[in-house]
Amino acid sequence: MGKIRERRLARWERIRQSGMLRFTLTRGLSFGILLGLTVYIFSDAPLPWYILFPLFCLGGLLWGAAMWFVTMWQYNRARRQS
Repeated sequence: MGKIRERRLARWERIRQSGMLRFTLTRGLSFGILLGLTVYIFSDAPLPWYILFPLFCLGGLLWGAAMWFVTMWQYNRARRQS
């Protein structure tokens, strides 16, 4: 279990060092874009696509920011337990 914990802490440290902006853009925005494209492909949107797509992107950015705070909370909690 010790090696797994060390690897997890090292991964979280790399995420922390790369910064919130990079995390939010790479994970949150890509999530929003993929979700938007999936909804567009598999359903008939009642609104024009150019209105819905920015909403999915904004939602992805908000999701990415929320995940940043959750990830850093887990990292800080794990570091305190070491």
